[in-house]
Amino acid sequence: MTTLYIVRHGQSQANAAGILQGSQVDTPLTIKGQQQAQLVGQQLAAKKISFDLVVASPLLRAAQTAAIIAPRTTTIFDWRLKEFDYGNWDGQLEKDIWQKFPEYFDAQHNLLPRAADVNRGETYSQVTARLQQLFTQLAADFPQANLLLATHGFTIKLMLNMILAIKNLSSLNEPSNAGITKIELTSQTATLYYFNQSLIAEL
Repeated sequence: MTTLYIVRHGQSQANAAGILQGSQVDTPLTIKGQQQAQLVGQQLAAKKISFDLVVASPLLRAAQTAAIIAPRTTTIFDWRLKEFDYGNWDGQLEKDIWQKFPEYFDAQHNLLPRAADVNRGETYSQVTARLQQLFTQLAADFPQANLLLATHGFTIKLMLNMILAIKNLSSLNEPSNAGITKIELTSQTATLYYFNQSLIAEL
């Protein structure tokens, strides 16, 4: 059994500024984001959860989060964990995007399908394909391991869609900064144990 503890990065500078932050935007953690990661690391240690390996997105906010949570664990960086690419929306203020393109968001500002037709970014199927490839590889290479995956909000949503076949993905909010999702893999199965669990008090 391959056990994945999947953490969304702590608050980044772009998060704090309300900037839409996909794979083209690479800002570091804020002080609050660093504190969130530190507290998650402490809580995981208190629960005696340790990791055989860390697999992190190469984007700075995820790499920093991984280093803070598990500083003594070997870390490898995998591009397949990068955030969804919002195309030419990346780096713009979220409120401006919501106002200019309301037909691509629901009332909770969750992204709706087919936005790539306008922003020329990634499609759900493109990201799902790389995530499926990654999960298959992790299950094969680490069949009896605890892995920490440090990644991004919309990428985690697409992971859940991949294994649960959610018909209306916009009904699922992105996980909060430093929220943890647990998935167990075998060569034949992927099972969700929990989504967006908070191990920290609200900062």
